[in-house]
Amino acid sequence: MIDRKLKKELNKWEVPAYDAGELEDTLSIAKNINLHPERQRMTGAAFFFGQLRFIRKRTWVLKLAFSAGMLWLLGTGRLELSNWLWTVLAISGPVLCLQNANELCRLFQPGLLEIQMTARNSFRSVLLIRLTVFGILDFLFFVCAAVFLSAFPETALWQAVLYGMVPYEIMCLGCLFILNRCGEETMLLYTAAWGVFLSCALLTLKISGAGIFEPSGFGGWALAGAAALPALGFELKRLLKNAGGNRYAFNDGTFIETV
Repeated sequence: MIDRKLKKELNKWEVPAYDAGELEDTLSIAKNINLHPERQRMTGAAFFFGQLRFIRKRTWVLKLAFSAGMLWLLGTGRLELSNWLWTVLAISGPVLCLQNANELCRLFQPGLLEIQMTARNSFRSVLLIRLTVFGILDFLFFVCAAVFLSAFPETALWQAVLYGMVPYEIMCLGCLFILNRCGEETMLLYTAAWGVFLSCALLTLKISGAGIFEPSGFGGWALAGAAALPALGFELKRLLKNAGGNRYAFNDGTFIETV
């Protein structure tokens, strides 16, 4: 039974009589509307720059502050070349990569399957944008560091490239390995542990006098970088493959291939 008060309120409204002329006018106006929804879809560039605002402000601040601090420290020559200069540069790679991994782990959360199925751009596109932005920022950091360090007469450009990029490459390899195989609840813990382990290993080798930053160690650095490169490409390809397509789904924030 309809509530009496509600019925009384409904009776106050008058429904206008059917007018065939009004209907024809409405259809005529609708035909003349020049509306093209397909032209209003988000372009690739708009999607790329729109995704930047979803990266946490804390991540931007930490990366920029750390990069600026390290570049200032390396560029001013306050560190002795024979002591901690190369060690600081080598540790900078794992720290920068750990900041990237911290942000990427936020994407591996439950419920993203519904977003992937309804959004125009797949989760793979979102992941690629994060990787591209972080890669460009870190590349610019190492380029600036190499330029600053090559200004000293005691240094060489290849030293800045090897001592900076090889630890960064190994750190990225470990993070991708973890992202491909661990659950969302343990990703951040394992990546942090890997970053701490790699940094402590570099510090320990330096303190123990192993001479890893001597010119004689050039071959070892080059061999480590060359060996890690194909493995890095394989893990990155696996991550992007698992992140897209209808054959894959998310379960508790982890990638699972469905049959």
